[in-house]
Amino acid sequence: MAVPGEQSLEDSTRDLLESPGGQILVSIRIHLKNRMFVLFGLFLLGFIFVFPFTGTAISWLVEGSGFVPEDTDVVILSPIELLALKLRIAAFAGLSIGFLLLVFDASLKGYRHPAVKARIAEAGLEIPKPGFAVLLTFAGILFLAILSQWWTLSFIIPLVLEYLAADAAAAGLDTTWRLSAFIGFIINLCFAGLIAFQTPLVTLITIRSGAVESSVIRGHRKHVWFASIVMGALLSPPDPLSMILVAAPMLLLFEVALLIDKIISE
Repeated sequence: MAVPGEQSLEDSTRDLLESPGGQILVSIRIHLKNRMFVLFGLFLLGFIFVFPFTGTAISWLVEGSGFVPEDTDVVILSPIELLALKLRIAAFAGLSIGFLLLVFDASLKGYRHPAVKARIAEAGLEIPKPGFAVLLTFAGILFLAILSQWWTLSFIIPLVLEYLAADAAAAGLDTTWRLSAFIGFIINLCFAGLIAFQTPLVTLITIRSGAVESSVIRGHRKHVWFASIVMGALLSPPDPLSMILVAAPMLLLFEVALLIDKIISE
């Protein structure tokens, strides 16, 4: 029995779905449903294209990259470990392609959605219209992504692996790494670097769109630094050197973003 003055569950649900936030959620569900076959096709395309190259990539990481320290062996502990690893890498590539296309497609359609426009106007944000600024943003994302992988593959991974091998040797232990764990460790560090190096763009977009005032971010710089260190610990493998090497570029790029914003504002 409904209590007088209180909405029923059906009325509350209907009000929620008719609100701008509810309309956005419904639109997302419909969009995903309509794009399901396209996303699955992109996943298969990425999987089929990448799978033939996974063996070469694994061989290079183990033998040609120089990542494996001296007196360290990378071994396979099960008959299907190599095949399972190839399948995982190819599946990850397919999912990544589908996710990127989904984000791009949703961004274009979401920008035109009436409910999204209403929420943006309500929040007082200034979203740039498609043009040079958007192209510059995508170019910045691509440049920072390439820079992150260069930094990760050239500096972070060799230093961390050498440190871990030396630490094990100092304890009198023979260093033997499982192939799937070794490759997974490298992929995790590359992913952590990819996320960390987007810090300046995220900071600039947040400030320039009006979501947060520059003075507020500068006034809470210590909190941002602490959050960056925590994020570096979450993104990187559980060792102090990896955390430092992931968090340090994040902090540096954050300060660079504040400097760029200051130059633009003057």
